[in-house]
Amino acid sequence: MAASKVQIPLKVVIHKQEERVLYAEANSDFVDILFSFLTMPMGTIIRFLSKHSNTTLPAAAVIGSFNNLYKSISNLQTRYFATEVCKDMLLNTRNSAEVECRKLKVNIDDIRPIEYFTCDLKCTSENFDAYVSTYNCVKCKNCSRFLENKAYFTDTRGEDGQGVFVHRTASFVITDDLHVIPIIPAATLALLEKTGFTDFGVLEERNFHLGSTEILDLLKYSILSKTPLTSMFLGKNYVIVDKTIQTITNSQMSTEGNTSDKKMTVKVLVQKSNNKILLAEAAEDFAELLFTFLSIPLGKVISLLSASHSSTVVAENLNKSVSDLNVNRYFKSQKLKNMLLDPKLAEHYYSSNQIIPLKQAATPSLCCEHLVNPKGSDVFMKARTMFMVTDDLVVTPLSSATCFNYLNSLKVPPSDVKDQVVNIDMQEALNLLWATLNTSSVLNNGLKDSVE
Repeated sequence: MAASKVQIPLKVVIHKQEERVLYAEANSDFVDILFSFLTMPMGTIIRFLSKHSNTTLPAAAVIGSFNNLYKSISNLQTRYFATEVCKDMLLNTRNSAEVECRKLKVNIDDIRPIEYFTCDLKCTSENFDAYVSTYNCVKCKNCSRFLENKAYFTDTRGEDGQGVFVHRTASFVITDDLHVIPIIPAATLALLEKTGFTDFGVLEERNFHLGSTEILDLLKYSILSKTPLTSMFLGKNYVIVDKTIQTITNSQMSTEGNTSDKKMTVKVLVQKSNNKILLAEAAEDFAELLFTFLSIPLGKVISLLSASHSSTVVAENLNKSVSDLNVNRYFKSQKLKNMLLDPKLAEHYYSSNQIIPLKQAATPSLCCEHLVNPKGSDVFMKARTMFMVTDDLVVTPLSSATCFNYLNSLKVPPSDVKDQVVNIDMQEALNLLWATLNTSSVLNNGLKDSVE
């Protein structure tokens, strides 16, 4: 049955007088879908926002400055990328948990299933090393012809009929702000008391059936609303999460115990009268640093930024719930729980220009075949190219005309502009990631401590 035809039942408990959702009761199918949000790359989520405008959430809703990054890649000509494949990879980010997510009762990721291509039979039989690619425009390292013949491999990780991440028989309570807890009456009562509940008479149960459109809405609300369930089921209290700008210090940002010695420099133009960054004149390494934010799974973004002053997306509660739930009783395996707690980049999404240390999913074993990196290297962008990056992360090829026109649009006189070179290390990269998720003023909130 097509995913668009499948519907998942959900019982929602509502406070009749206040017209708000107190909690929902759900089976494993729904909770698997909720937890799968953590594995989705930011680029995939942004693609949903722009493509599925027929859902109930306004199409204009944006996630910080991620939308501008995605549009910038779409608008750039292919010649600015290392290969023609690189642009496609960034616009159609893959999920490292793709095999698991395709087993979901409703899978909203409409990207084509991964395919493998190899050379012709003559080449593969004559050479001991056979090469395989996930793109048919990559050349064979033996004969230099395109790898365009479909290769088929047996997937040993097929459906076992026992759920995806959590056990099929498990049932859960989900709060309005997406905490997921087991269905235990005492725990549910404690949950209700925290919401100010005092009278069982105000409770009303309503039953819903959710398809792909509703799941898409819930994904968006999990990032953009303080009360995703109330926003979705009652169509009220739609409140964009308060993203008040906070000063970011080293003590507030999580480095997960990992450090990186990678650094880069970028020239920024600063308005002298108020010390505000107007734009950056950057080489391809800085543009790639920003573009590859789109390849980072939502759950990884949350864990990287979990030490900031306060939660900025309600989806962080999904991450906390995964951490709190017992692996033996509720999750099918520790490996699957780890997949949610520490989602990795999909294969070949590693970038040597990404300062934040990110792990890439292990390349699948394909017998004696060699899986070719379709990028051809560890970078996405072509070397020795320059870009203009605005404060809200609109990235365009650099030219004097575009730079001057942009400054003129801001009504900033030439006499009020100075340039400065700033250094970017892991801390600044994390600051930029935080600002990209939360604001439309990324350079000023991510690099302001580096500007004199």
